[in-house]
Amino acid sequence: MRHLCLVALVLLGSLVAATPALAAPHLSKSQSRVVSTLVNRFVNDLVLRRDLADGWTISGPDERGALTRKEWVSGRQLPVQQLAVVNNPRTAWYATWKTRSEIGLVVSLKTGHGANAVMYGEQMALQKLHGRWVVDGFYTDGIFRLGRGHSGSCVSSKCKVTGPADYAPSAGGGVATAKPRIGGRWGLAVLFGLLGLPVLALVGMGLVAHTRNRRAWAGYLASRSG
Repeated sequence: MRHLCLVALVLLGSLVAATPALAAPHLSKSQSRVVSTLVNRFVNDLVLRRDLADGWTISGPDERGALTRKEWVSGRQLPVQQLAVVNNPRTAWYATWKTRSEIGLVVSLKTGHGANAVMYGEQMALQKLHGRWVVDGFYTDGIFRLGRGHSGSCVSSKCKVTGPADYAPSAGGGVATAKPRIGGRWGLAVLFGLLGLPVLALVGMGLVAHTRNRRAWAGYLASRSG
């Protein structure tokens, strides 16, 4: 298993080295500053729940959904999971794709320290509307528990990795928690891929079209966290 994991990491590293243009779409310095500021505002406003009114102003129509501004500011039905983020959002993102009016990002948000450290891999879609950039999609695509004592892939906090597939129905119609499908070493490989290999995130190119469906999973996580 160790050898397979190492081989996988080497192959993934080779892909990144061979396809730099695909792995990291170019953003100008001004664009990077705009993105950093927007990511920072969104995380502070909504993920940390510090300014819901400002969070409304920087969210696009898909992110707001059917919520009114009053409902949004009340905080009772927000589509964004609340997290006690400890890392700096300004430097915790990288772009995975872009067009003239859209930019896709992976944002890595860390909570806790030591044995309680958890990394949340967030997919974010930015859209330029009426001359300004807004966040028009945000959902959790993976949870990686960094402390020792975790293994496998399932919805339980005992597992190292939790992803959307772990919420899929099992053969018996329940939640797939009986047997972990990703071993501890493979979990580390996935984490390394998320944080250090942007080419893996190119699958996010379908994010805009599926934002509303994927956000339902993030809402489910938010309801579990209370």
